[in-house]
Amino acid sequence: MNKYANRDERKSARQAAILEVIAKEAVATQNDLAKALKSAGIHATQVSLSRDIAELGLVKAGGKYQSAPSMTGAADPELPLRTSLRSAVAAGPNLVVLRTDTSAAQPVGLVIDRMSMPGIVGTIAGDDTVFVAVANQAASKKLLDYLNARIKRS
Repeated sequence: MNKYANRDERKSARQAAILEVIAKEAVATQNDLAKALKSAGIHATQVSLSRDIAELGLVKAGGKYQSAPSMTGAADPELPLRTSLRSAVAAGPNLVVLRTDTSAAQPVGLVIDRMSMPGIVGTIAGDDTVFVAVANQAASKKLLDYLNARIKRS
């Protein structure tokens, strides 16, 4: 048996519980979310909650966590790109640097990681900056064209 299977099952159960909690009550902070999960018998660290929030694509609106709204009613996987991406530039043949709104780099990085665009090797996300490693200059250009079409203009 895969040693990660149990961890994956716990993560799936925790994420399902998070979605249930935010659907039923106003949750303003990760601490509030951890308390609500604990009362449901689920222990979660702040690091796990941060990752879960990013992976689930949750947003804060009206001071509480909620699923990202979309036109179709389903979660919109590109929402962080359209709402938080500020700039995208090449920093050499194998690196693209993205600037985002404060605290938005991880959701933007996650969208990039989940893209099926050939040539994307991986991302490193901080608070407002994402480094995207690409295989070559052609992949860099393709990614930049794609992202620049989605940059938030304000």
